[in-house]
Amino acid sequence: MQKLLTILGPTSVGKTGLALRLAKKFNGELVACDSRQVYKKLDIGTGKMPDVDVSCQSSAIRRKKGNGFWEIEGIKIWMYDVADPKRQYTVYDFVKDASKVISGVERRDKLPIIVGGTGLYLKAILSGLPNLAIPLDLDLRKKLEKLSLKKLQEKLQKISPKKWEKMNNSDRQNPRRLIRAIEIASTDFTSEESLRATVRGGFNTLKIGLTAPRESLYQRIDERVVSRIDQGMVDEAKSLHKSGLSFKRMRQLGLEYGVLANYLEGKITSEQELVKILQGKIHGYARRQITWFKKEKNILWFDITDQNFPANVEKEAAKWYYQVDAAKG
Repeated sequence: MQKLLTILGPTSVGKTGLALRLAKKFNGELVACDSRQVYKKLDIGTGKMPDVDVSCQSSAIRRKKGNGFWEIEGIKIWMYDVADPKRQYTVYDFVKDASKVISGVERRDKLPIIVGGTGLYLKAILSGLPNLAIPLDLDLRKKLEKLSLKKLQEKLQKISPKKWEKMNNSDRQNPRRLIRAIEIASTDFTSEESLRATVRGGFNTLKIGLTAPRESLYQRIDERVVSRIDQGMVDEAKSLHKSGLSFKRMRQLGLEYGVLANYLEGKITSEQELVKILQGKIHGYARRQITWFKKEKNILWFDITDQNFPANVEKEAAKWYYQVDAAKG
């Protein structure tokens, strides 16, 4: 079975930096598993550059962009810049495109390393998801987008009480996910057909999870927000809007870009308030990621506040990597 290394965990724990380090050691290429890094020109807000240079001693990181990938310190990171931010990129699109990328990495006899914090995307690429291949119904979506949150909730409860019961509280408060649930409930496309269409499968996977005490994680998030403001995240949002990305679409993209849309429209009146709101929103996002990953099985967790954690991760990865190779021999 093809080896697949996965680095997962909440935002701001240094997943990409660690993945680059492991890629150098095990001849790998990275496959970003992030629902917003797929979009072109969403660079600073989505954190496409690693926070820490793990590959060299200098403070500057060598970077260049290719077609659908970035190259950082000679290591390719795929699934960056593959979609137009004006159009929605679905989980199905990700599985389809990422599967091709992984196959390409395999053909070059390199180790695919999936890195990211979008749990739904990760679950989809590793094991498939029911209803994943159900296409978007644009006419239905236009009608549903005019409804209030309460009306969407009532509609889903009426047409699919079972689906409503399975949704967690966060999903029930999310208009986008409610619309998708109604869309799925309104089609006769079967889960079995969808699963056959999307499961990649056949991986021997090692899942490495990165974590940190809550106080430490929040501090890292807060520092990262300030750093990204300093790097020009507000100017990036202005440029995106000037190039035709509507404030409505920015809000659909979520997190940083949703808050930045409010700032650019004057609904947030100071940079200090902007920073505070961003930090709070991302704290909440990190909590949701932690809750998601707690449900996942077979993850080896490492606390990033332990100074020996990179060496410990390398040790576990080497044990898995070379044992698999030995078995093939």
